[in-house]
Amino acid sequence: MKKNCYHRKDGRWQYSKQENGMLYYTIANTYRELLDRIKTIKPRQLKITKKVKSKTLTFNQYFNYYIENYIKTKDLKPNTIKSWIDIFKNHILPYFNKISIDKVNTEMIQQFLATIKKERTQEIIYQRIVKVLNKAYITGTIKKNITLGIEKPKRKNIIERPPLTYDQQVALINKMKNTNIYAFIMFSIIVGSRAEETAQFDLLSDVNTNKNTITIHSVKTVKNKTREVQVTEEFIQFLKNNMKNNTFEHKAQYYSTKLAGIYKELNIKNCLHGLRHTCASNLYFLGANDKYRQLQLGHKSIVTTNDIYTNIIENIPKAKLRSLYGNLYPSFD
Repeated sequence: MKKNCYHRKDGRWQYSKQENGMLYYTIANTYRELLDRIKTIKPRQLKITKKVKSKTLTFNQYFNYYIENYIKTKDLKPNTIKSWIDIFKNHILPYFNKISIDKVNTEMIQQFLATIKKERTQEIIYQRIVKVLNKAYITGTIKKNITLGIEKPKRKNIIERPPLTYDQQVALINKMKNTNIYAFIMFSIIVGSRAEETAQFDLLSDVNTNKNTITIHSVKTVKNKTREVQVTEEFIQFLKNNMKNNTFEHKAQYYSTKLAGIYKELNIKNCLHGLRHTCASNLYFLGANDKYRQLQLGHKSIVTTNDIYTNIIENIPKAKLRSLYGNLYPSFD
């Protein structure tokens, strides 16, 4: 294995090296791809003028510096920026006090994470600490990448959201047909958009009948505000036939609550977000390639699409899906 390469926790490969005031840095999905990218890296000048000497720099100072220079300067949603600031003020600042960043180690981080009671908050803080310490490492603020030894928090009470089995999909569709959430749920299964994205859909402004595409408005980032999803004429007609208005009448939480009641009747342990996983798996069984599924779901990394969303618990023949959904899904033959 080449020097300065390492396998990240998110499944990707990273290469980083500093030489003569220049930073050589790149990320790839596979090790082979990383080796190819190393040959064409364009080095960047290290911002030495902004760097504070490590012997006087505390972890809190660097965390705040990261927010100011790498979060506030990005095209992120205001709520995301506010979340970073709140986590810093409410959790990072009081715990680490005046501890020098080069004195922070994996045990200290692990003990700190254990003090966070809410599992989701603990997971978010873990992700952000890793980002901050990785940046400190690749910019030379710290000499050792301590994030490799930090154990990712595991949720004890995870809501199950695997893709629905074929029989569960049949039961759900039959149960929903005469309900006011039918169009919303079918949209989630066919398109795979996040619930908040689906709730923003407008039949008049977000459908292109010439190209048979619909526009999904992202709720994750400002940079990639929208994405185009390929659909069929049959699906567009389905929406016209089943949406009472040009937009969905309620917010995402309403549909989540209603679906939970239907799941309980059908003895299905899942949630609204599980329909997004169901879409990813159905597209896989229908023959959609990795890149197509990644773009449709709006994932930044194909690793997320393949390792998390395409969780195959049952092989469903293409013919059975076509029999159930007809031409609501595009053809990939």
